Amino acid sequence: MQGKFVLNPTPSYSERMSSTRGEIRRIMQQQLREITGDDVAVMRYNTYWKDIVTRYRVVIQGWPQDVPFRNLSDVSNLGKLDILLQGWQSGTIRFRHITDEEYEFLSAERAAGHEIWGGNAMAAWDE
Repeated sequence: MQGKFVLNPTPSYSERMSSTRGEIRRIMQQQLREITGDDVAVMRYNTYWKDIVTRYRVVIQGWPQDVPFRNLSDVSNLGKLDILLQGWQSGTIRFRHITDEEYEFLSAERAAGHEIWGGNAMAAWDE
């Protein structure tokens, strides 16, 4: 009797999560390095203000309000990861340079206790 192995070509949920996270990270790293001109730039969520905004004068624009701004390893919902991936792929989520005036505004917002991250960084600026 010959054993039969059934190969499942459909990735599991956890495999899809891992793959999606990896693709988002790849896109983010590539775009961060392109916009900063720093070939070793790395996204840091916990120190985003210091290591990304202050150092490079760039922000993430378009991060969805309903997706927590944190390390992708801590996002455990494939739907939210898919939203992020589609946003990065389409350009609706992207890094962009900020002016000195925008930086001063964000600094004041941060000093007043407001969170400064991709989804809300410039919301008050537009008001």
